[in-house]
Amino acid sequence: MSQKSLFTDLLGIQGWGVVAGGIRIEEDGSVTVRIDRRSVGYSCGQCGEGLLFTYDTQPPRRIRDFPIWGRQCYLEVEFVRVDCPRCGVVIEGLDWVERYARQTVRYEKYVAGLCDLLPVSDVAALEGLSKDAVYRMDKKWLQRRDAKREERTVRYLGIDEISLRKGHRYATVFYDLERKEVIGLVKTRKERAVGGFFRCFGRKRCKAVEAVCMDLWQPFLNSVRRHCKNAVVVFDKFHVYKYLSDAIEAVRRHEQSICSDEEGKLIKGTRWLWLRASRNLKRKHKQTLEQIMAINRQLQKAYLLKEDFEAFYACSTREEAEAFLKGWIKRCKQSRLEPFIKLAKRLVRWSHGIFSYFEYRITNGVAEGINNKIKVLKRRSYGFHDEHYFFLKILNATGALPSFEQLSDPQL
Repeated sequence: MSQKSLFTDLLGIQGWGVVAGGIRIEEDGSVTVRIDRRSVGYSCGQCGEGLLFTYDTQPPRRIRDFPIWGRQCYLEVEFVRVDCPRCGVVIEGLDWVERYARQTVRYEKYVAGLCDLLPVSDVAALEGLSKDAVYRMDKKWLQRRDAKREERTVRYLGIDEISLRKGHRYATVFYDLERKEVIGLVKTRKERAVGGFFRCFGRKRCKAVEAVCMDLWQPFLNSVRRHCKNAVVVFDKFHVYKYLSDAIEAVRRHEQSICSDEEGKLIKGTRWLWLRASRNLKRKHKQTLEQIMAINRQLQKAYLLKEDFEAFYACSTREEAEAFLKGWIKRCKQSRLEPFIKLAKRLVRWSHGIFSYFEYRITNGVAEGINNKIKVLKRRSYGFHDEHYFFLKILNATGALPSFEQLSDPQL
């Protein structure tokens, strides 16, 4: 095999080859490879019309390609303009480089693939590109992969919120709880935005949803009832526990604010001891709680109610859970602790969704792992002022987007 044929094979672009003596090293250390076409026939770069004649030849352009031997590599190409009966005189269309682009399609995919592993700023430094250029390439290929996502039916749907930034700015995330992947995001928690997701999700897939796990949030409930009429609502047990934690914390703060200085010193800084299950506490922490409860009756009542509630989700049937909660709510009212009385009223109001857990046994626990991935993405923060890009990165990080290999065009 001649050297020219060897380099043409290494080039790997169908219908194009390396010109004899067409490889040179530039002063900056990069490699330039002069290539020309080995087949005839041109197509319109605008409408795709084929078998066109050339109008003229353009001056050579340098197109960034894969690195070669640790050096930046550029292809030097003469493009032609064609005379298209539909579009007039336009640049030819090629499958390996887009019109007016300064890099090959495969190089863009290479850069986008690096962005799956590294922050945009690191990829820019590695490849000698601007951060904006890397961000644009990454976003473009994320959008193309997103467009190829398979529209699969979902049996168990999860709806949860994530914090976008400080100041209570939240987005809503939708999960396939069986496949443990994100299937959609919207910018707010508002009913209109959530409804927009379901409209895009489609009537057929909405009808196929059997159960939806969510927070005790009215806009979520309204949207699910409107769009997923066959679905049973299951209120997420982790959010129920959150409301329970809020109640005991409210009691602790109130007692700390009205007690004596000596008692206040004991209560101060014990927040997490009250929230943690007693079985997970060290002996010294249990002794601290016992010391406080011995002198503060209100905190003792709150803690015992919290500990008793642990048995609720251990119930084996809905009927058993209903009987347990009825008795627990009665004890809340008898306690005369205002935060627990409010909690009891809330649980009664949302009881239909709380008891549905015992039929489907689904939770939004998958959200915890996904939220950790989102925190990592935030640390790689370049470009995330663009919320759509941020959402695409979340979809990609959670495995919701198809891989590059799954994109249909073999030339890409």
